[in-house]
Amino acid sequence: MEIRVQRHGDTVVVGMNGRIDAFGAVELDRTLKDILADEALACVAFDMEEVRYLSSAGIRSIVRTTKILFRRNGALALCAISSYCRNVLDTAGMTRSLNIFSTRSEAMNFLQSVHWERQALENWERMETADSPIGKFRFVPGENSHANLKVIGSIADIFHSRVDESRIFSRGFSQTEYSIGVGGLGEVSDDYMSVLGSMITIGGTMAWLPTDGHDLADFLVPRNDTGSVMIRTPFNLTLSGGFNEYIMFESTEEGGTTLDRLYRGLFLLSRRRRRDFRGVLGVAAWMQVSELMAGTMMRSPVREFAPANKKSITDPVNSNEWFKRDILPRHSDVTCLTCGVGVDLSCDLSVYDQSGLYNAFYIDPVTAGERGHILNNHAAVFDQIHMPEKIVCLDKMVRDVSSKAEFKDMRKLRDNCRVTRAFLGVSYIRKLVRDDSGWQGTAEIPVSRSIAEKRYKEEAEFPLVPQKREAELNKFQRFLEAQQAKLVQED
Repeated sequence: MEIRVQRHGDTVVVGMNGRIDAFGAVELDRTLKDILADEALACVAFDMEEVRYLSSAGIRSIVRTTKILFRRNGALALCAISSYCRNVLDTAGMTRSLNIFSTRSEAMNFLQSVHWERQALENWERMETADSPIGKFRFVPGENSHANLKVIGSIADIFHSRVDESRIFSRGFSQTEYSIGVGGLGEVSDDYMSVLGSMITIGGTMAWLPTDGHDLADFLVPRNDTGSVMIRTPFNLTLSGGFNEYIMFESTEEGGTTLDRLYRGLFLLSRRRRRDFRGVLGVAAWMQVSELMAGTMMRSPVREFAPANKKSITDPVNSNEWFKRDILPRHSDVTCLTCGVGVDLSCDLSVYDQSGLYNAFYIDPVTAGERGHILNNHAAVFDQIHMPEKIVCLDKMVRDVSSKAEFKDMRKLRDNCRVTRAFLGVSYIRKLVRDDSGWQGTAEIPVSRSIAEKRYKEEAEFPLVPQKREAELNKFQRFLEAQQAKLVQED
């Protein structure tokens, strides 16, 4: 077997051809021993494009290298694996635990992200921090890209219970990383239309709560997305463009900080720190939740179930029949993988396409007057597991939790849930756009821009919002100034 070793910056690429049988594995191990003698080396790629055969001895070499690099906070990436070698790894049950990529370029991009993670962990104590009335924030730089919120369907179809088969869209798991909405699973419409419920996709998994009367959530972690199992939805919001920033939050409030107050803190800090904050945040997170309060939709919003009085399902006349809102905690001391969006109503939302806002959000003037923002967050709920003190990669943590923790539930979170710790991936949403990437379904009828603008002008300018938000901003600003003055005095 021929082995070629190339160094690319901080990464070593090991190319090989022929057979990694018992004899070939000995040659490979000899080469790896020399390479890994450099204890500063943490990232290695195996280019296996020309490998025709892989034995159990070769698998042991791969596993051994993976463990060594893991202890160094690094990683091994395998790329360009032949179909035969891939089948061997599948048979051995190894593909789920290995980093496998189609091309060398994909493998190198992954290893570059691992290098970034190592550097971020080394620089943890030097990261920007902020103390606030609700807790401590630590900021980890994210992707320097434009984040968008992609919208399929319209929330108006949900609230007016007018979903039919022509308003259902379908897409594979691998195309929907971080999203929330209403949906279900099933091969034909009879399997899901009458039980559509709240859903979340996060890190390649899906959890949803069928409205079948049993109040029990389903959770699916596909081992291999063949494209045959499709997500069905009449309404979905997807975070696109990566996370611009990661934030570690630790509550200093007794019993934890409510989701409402956490978002309020995020809005205020975003106003102070981020020029790219325009009023809408996309947030995915690992949260440690001390009290989980849920709002549960109990009926599928299909046309045949629409209220006879022609009013929306959120109207006070119909609301109690359609929704169950927890008064006492449904769960205590749990781990949650969450995805959601928040809208700060004190911002000038005219910078966004108004029809996109109309499709994505519903502004209730009563709620707006009390809180000054809109929140929509869903969570996959697990038995509580330990959260590391230092985290810089959300995707990795999401995969770990979803594969190792015991699934309990899936819920739409109420704003009074209490959070003790959280690691957040934050997208500062630049645009709201129609999501036409990979969805199968009927083309949507465009929303009248004039109607949308009129509605949002009336609702977003609810008189209590600007005054309340301005008071909150001033209060938080004074606190930050006092903190800064304290630091100056200490110096």
